Amino acid sequence: MIPAARALLAAATASLLASAAWAGPAEPRFISLAPHLTELAYASGIGDRLVGVVEWSDYPEAARQLPRIGDAFRFDLEAILRLGTSDALAWQDGTPQAAIDALERLGIEVHSIRTRSLIEIGAALRQIGDLGGKAQRGADAEQEFRTRLEAFPRHSDAQHEPAPIRLLYQVSDRPLFTLGGRHVINDVLGLCGAVNVFDDIDAAALTIDFEAALARAPLAIVAGSPESDPGALRAWQASSSTPAARCGHLLAVDPELLVRPTPRILEGAVRLCSWLNLSVRQDPRPECRPSAQHAP
Repeated sequence: MIPAARALLAAATASLLASAAWAGPAEPRFISLAPHLTELAYASGIGDRLVGVVEWSDYPEAARQLPRIGDAFRFDLEAILRLGTSDALAWQDGTPQAAIDALERLGIEVHSIRTRSLIEIGAALRQIGDLGGKAQRGADAEQEFRTRLEAFPRHSDAQHEPAPIRLLYQVSDRPLFTLGGRHVINDVLGLCGAVNVFDDIDAAALTIDFEAALARAPLAIVAGSPESDPGALRAWQASSSTPAARCGHLLAVDPELLVRPTPRILEGAVRLCSWLNLSVRQDPRPECRPSAQHAP
């Protein structure tokens, strides 16, 4: 190669290398493997890094416009590859290990996010912000949530009760599906001076039979369904087999606000605590008050 051509090639190579260095590494392209992780991604400031989400990722509004890659348990690997995915946000207590393994075999980096407690929701905001290159935004979101949590009014009469209100949370009625000890619902109930009757089960969620629910003798039953459509409580309304049913302590609450581990969960907690205080603690019938509870 003549000297002039060699010099030209060297200059062009140097220019390309400099351009690549200036551009820096490519921005990560995330998929979310659970609806609450989608919401946390937006709250952490990395919504613009999301390229695909699972079904029921409906908040904020922008999330509804993103491509769907499956549901929380089954994913379309071809669609995920077509989206040029580099990273995935996985739910530590919900995303199947087989799905995680399949994504990792494709070269996708999977980040496990844990949200079993209210404090961990804040930590997840920071973690996701860090992963998406928005560390300060994630830290700010965590601090804002912690501030709201610390200011949340605790149940002031809990010390005067022999025990917290025993509550059954119903995810669905057919099959009868509830939440166990590894779900954030336990912290939410604690804010309200209540306790999950299945908090001793080492699982995030579980299927139970009607008899198991009866044996736990809940004083209150809350169903995850719109308040305008309380049909999920119909079986309990027709029964007198639990203290909750006999006393009419039955409530439907939007599950997105009460059990989805995101900052909005405190909105659901306000609704639940208010209902427990007004409808259960202040029930005029002595047999329907917390003092009349008998743990199984």
